[in-house]
Amino acid sequence: MSTRVTFLQHSELDVPGVLGRLARDSGCEVRVCRADGGASSLPTVGSIGVLVVLGSDASVTDASVPWIGPERSLVAGAVAGGVPVLGVCFGGQLLAQVLGGEVTRAPEAEIGWREVESLDPSRIPPGPWLEWHEDTFTAPPGSAPLARTGACLQAFVSGVHTGVQFHPEVTSEIVGPWVDEARERGRLRPDQARELMDGFDAHGRGPEVATARLFDGFLRRASYVP
Repeated sequence: MSTRVTFLQHSELDVPGVLGRLARDSGCEVRVCRADGGASSLPTVGSIGVLVVLGSDASVTDASVPWIGPERSLVAGAVAGGVPVLGVCFGGQLLAQVLGGEVTRAPEAEIGWREVESLDPSRIPPGPWLEWHEDTFTAPPGSAPLARTGACLQAFVSGVHTGVQFHPEVTSEIVGPWVDEARERGRLRPDQARELMDGFDAHGRGPEVATARLFDGFLRRASYVP
């Protein structure tokens, strides 16, 4: 079945990447919206078949960021309307909030490639996955944890919705500009930058096989793949 997959992007650097390609390969129509433009740039719930909320360097707990409130309302409307939501990092935290979970500062920042302890490897392969976050979420009421590290919960499922803390969408072309910007702002050590870039293969690919399994499982749960 063909459907529209809408990606919410928060800057020119936070792109759908591998997830966008997988959605197109699944026969889905792909639309990308810039959520950081505020309420006027957001789609209506009725126009969304599946919603994927991407990452951001903003914190969902930062009330001074003006576009987070309207985006949270859209995600809440999607959940209430039965629209399947996949949240990635910031997006996973926003989804967790909407579903009644908590977002707090993580006990330690996770930056780099990490293996996760998967509670359901058929849905969340153990990785390695690229992590880049300072906040973390709790599993919302009624949800099931799917993966974790020693520091943080990494994934949960709640009905047709899935939230992950890591970045399944990445390639070296996506992460390279993240690294450059973070180093210019003094927010990344040289050894962290090397680890982030060294995790890709010679062709600049990340965990694409694992990402395909994750995304296929999400679409199947959302009943959009036969």
